Amino acid sequence: MVQKKSNHSLTYKVTLYREVNKKIRYYSFYLCPTLFGDFLLIKEFGSMCNKKPTRIIKEYFSEIEDSLEVIKSFINAKIKKGYLQINI
Repeated sequence: MVQKKSNHSLTYKVTLYREVNKKIRYYSFYLCPTLFGDFLLIKEFGSMCNKKPTRIIKEYFSEIEDSLEVIKSFINAKIKKGYLQINI
């Protein structure tokens, strides 16, 4: 069994917000390396008025470029719908 070495030790996080009917909605994307050299992308979305997120989706990728491409396409789609990235 050959184990892949990963040069990526960083975890990425992006959160987008949008106000709809006086309620704030959000999308969060987390990207982190796994112990086996793959990359885990966690997509979480919901409303800020709820304690738990509406949905959490986990996807695994073998290459970081593939996962970053998925994140970029989601961000572009959400920005077209009116979501904004706010750095706090």
